[in-house]
Amino acid sequence: MSSDALRNSILAARDRRQELLDGLFPTPFPATVMLSLNLPGAEKSGPHADRLFAWGEKELLSALKVTPAFSGADALGPFALYRTRLQATQVKRLGMALEALHPAGRLLDLDVYDHAGRQVGRAELDIAPRSCLICGEPALACIHAKRHSTEELVLKARTVIDAI
Repeated sequence: MSSDALRNSILAARDRRQELLDGLFPTPFPATVMLSLNLPGAEKSGPHADRLFAWGEKELLSALKVTPAFSGADALGPFALYRTRLQATQVKRLGMALEALHPAGRLLDLDVYDHAGRQVGRAELDIAPRSCLICGEPALACIHAKRHSTEELVLKARTVIDAI
């Protein structure tokens, strides 16, 4: 797949996910959680992605009492939506703790939304931004500075996934 085609399929998948989310709100549930993957490189599905997602879902279900709302897969990989009676800020903190439990948690993306569909972010909870998979610096700074090659990031991700 060409880089333009890949970019277009990823953008279309993001749009479809947003449309799906938009249809869920407002909701009587205090929080909705989207579990997805934060994998570097073009390959967002396959055995490594499936293994990581299954591990992340197991960890999420053991950490939080959630009700499944939707699951699927697209150009960004597998994802699932859950609802919970816990408050959104509490769920976000628990989600970040889950991400910190194991290096593979760094490859999970747990987005939390309140009853109205407003996303709860790290910044509003005064929590540091996500760290780089390779060096531990803020991930966005490494992305913007292009400090690490895609190949280096993909290899690190696969090594981390193989350890779960």
